[in-house]
Amino acid sequence: METVGQNTKQVMEENDVLKQFMELLNQQNMKEQSQDFMGIFWYVAGMQVQLSAMVDELQGVREQLSQMQENQPKSVKENLMDKAAHLQGKITSLSERLTAVRNRLVETAAQVSAFKEKGKAEMCKVLQKGISGVKSMLSDYRERLVEVMTDFEKTANQIDSIGDELKQIGNSVSNVGRLLAGKGTKEVSDEK
Repeated sequence: METVGQNTKQVMEENDVLKQFMELLNQQNMKEQSQDFMGIFWYVAGMQVQLSAMVDELQGVREQLSQMQENQPKSVKENLMDKAAHLQGKITSLSERLTAVRNRLVETAAQVSAFKEKGKAEMCKVLQKGISGVKSMLSDYRERLVEVMTDFEKTANQIDSIGDELKQIGNSVSNVGRLLAGKGTKEVSDEK
């Protein structure tokens, strides 16, 4: 597990490499390519932030599930915990793939900086090679993301359905208690 210090050092090194790379592209009158490259880099970084938020949200769901009432069927609780853990694992895998894409972009920027003496043509070759690898990585990432989104939606719908059923069971048990006490039943509302 990375420490905060290691992570900060890595980010600072990445920033230095990217800054030098952007300056080099601008010196070569390649402002459009510079903007495109940074656009891809920040898009990947933004997706990483969103995935991190999803992992945190799923951790919250798992914590809520662990605190479910003790009278709930244990198999239901365990099943939901497993589903949440499964989704969390898939999202973590996606995040690792994005880290690989980001690292590839930084490596490409570092390689191009080494070729500043050889001119614009050599720099374009290295840049093209680096970007082409990123394209295939992002394509694979997109396929995996679609799979995760489908699983996520399916699991969310299952959790909603199970929650509705458990609510109905709880209300039915309450009504049995009311009937045994000689009171009338209470209508169940479908509000969430």
